[in-house]
Amino acid sequence: MGADAGSTHSMVRTLPADSAVRNSMSEQSSVAALAAVIDIAADAVIVLDETFRMTRFNRGAEHIFGWKEAEILGEPLDRLLPPAARDVHSLHMRAFAEGPQASRRMGERRPITGVRRDGREFPADASIARVTVEGARSYMVVLRDVSDRKRIEDGQRLLALSGWVLAGSLDLDSTLATIVEMPLPQLGDWSVLELLTDEGRVQRVAAAHADATRSAEVHQLVMRAPRPLPLELPAGSAARIALEGETALLQDADAWVHATFPDAAARQVVQQLGARELLVAPLRAGSRTIGALSLVRTADSARFTADDRALAEQYASTAALAYENARLYQESRAAVRERDELLAIVSHDLRNPVNAIVMLTGAIMAQSDAGAPVPVELEQLQAMRGAARQADGLIQDLQDVSRIAAGRLRIDARPCVLREAVEECVDLFAPTAEAAGLSLTFSAPATLPSATADATRVQQVLSNLLVNAIKFTPSGGHIAVEMSAANGHLSVAVRDDGPGIAAEDVPRLFERYWQAPRLLRAGSGLGLFIAKGIIDAHGGEMTVDTALGAGTTFRFTVPIAT
Repeated sequence: MGADAGSTHSMVRTLPADSAVRNSMSEQSSVAALAAVIDIAADAVIVLDETFRMTRFNRGAEHIFGWKEAEILGEPLDRLLPPAARDVHSLHMRAFAEGPQASRRMGERRPITGVRRDGREFPADASIARVTVEGARSYMVVLRDVSDRKRIEDGQRLLALSGWVLAGSLDLDSTLATIVEMPLPQLGDWSVLELLTDEGRVQRVAAAHADATRSAEVHQLVMRAPRPLPLELPAGSAARIALEGETALLQDADAWVHATFPDAAARQVVQQLGARELLVAPLRAGSRTIGALSLVRTADSARFTADDRALAEQYASTAALAYENARLYQESRAAVRERDELLAIVSHDLRNPVNAIVMLTGAIMAQSDAGAPVPVELEQLQAMRGAARQADGLIQDLQDVSRIAAGRLRIDARPCVLREAVEECVDLFAPTAEAAGLSLTFSAPATLPSATADATRVQQVLSNLLVNAIKFTPSGGHIAVEMSAANGHLSVAVRDDGPGIAAEDVPRLFERYWQAPRLLRAGSGLGLFIAKGIIDAHGGEMTVDTALGAGTTFRFTVPIAT
């Protein structure tokens, strides 16, 4: 009994000791488990002492920041923040240490940004907790790299915003500028937009830079004059990538520069801007490729990712739709404007010859007695014939304009002695020039090669030029028609010593229906447009050299017969 009691007493006395051991072991096990969880956590877990210096830096922190724990322990937490944010962050940390809250989410006032070992910044979510163990205070920071999440959010925001902005304007130039500006700097440091034309040409139409102070540089890259696509498109050129229809990631920027910018001046600008790698995304309207958007990153930027490529493709689809809408709207407005201009021409210019015919026939009919023959004078017949020819000429001009605009103007080009056709036309206008008090001369080398041309159409071009020269050259002036041969073409020049043309008017000389404001209505405004269309159909070129007070020279070329 006693032994049993003693034994029982001994057991009762040892229970607390065993329980304490078990509790101690349990606590040690929990601490070890917690340490293991912290160590394998994907998030950064950082423990700080009372002075906010790091005493624990888990594997997640090593992966996110690029530092090894042994390299960073003892350093202040500020080491992991951008220099510009460190002072403000220190104030917030001290306020938290002295405040009533035991934990809170960081970044409530502004986004948290971390700095990796290589200096690259990244967005982050972070929380901090204050812990006191055996009278010692420490802080635990849990931080998550949210770069991927932010990139996805920014991408969705870009697509939503670009769709809204691009749909807000149907002005073509504004749309082109927006297309190159919207994806910067998210998808590149600078960008270039090129369009493919139906005639097999490529045209750089817009460029932009993420830094507004460098906009003037990129605008030097925009050359609106289209250049023909080569028979073999160079690998890496934006035009080739566009026609292939697949977005391309080019890490060899030099190949793209030389293939896309054949002019040395543009390549020099590109070198100043910098180009390490780029994404080229085709713009497609249905099954038709209309151009390509090149997004360029420089040496200071992060590399392109698969997500960037997918985002660029979605943005290019939105941009292509916006461009097509703006283009079609511009074309519809132009069609309405041309219709109105056509009606104005028909109502104004056709009215004169039609009125002349009505008046002449009315005068003849007024001479008639009841049933008696009506005498008609030769001059009246000639006047009616001239009015009818004037009306027919205007109708023919309108038909030519329609054919040229639709690309359906036909010419009967064949080997011919063009000199004879030119001389015949000059002789035809000599009496008109003389009546206006002008001298009209023709000069050409003794021998000229034959041309491959439609002689009748060439006479139509020359007639238009001579009509204008006679109309605008003051009495006492001189008009010279000159022929020459060079570089596989025959050249015909019409030179006058008239008042010349203002520099601001020259770019619009060959537009349909356009006339210089100071001329008011000096004709239908179709002559030069038709003349240039005829020469273009020959594969030739029409140019103008003029200045106010210095006369004007129009020159056109046609191929020499082979």
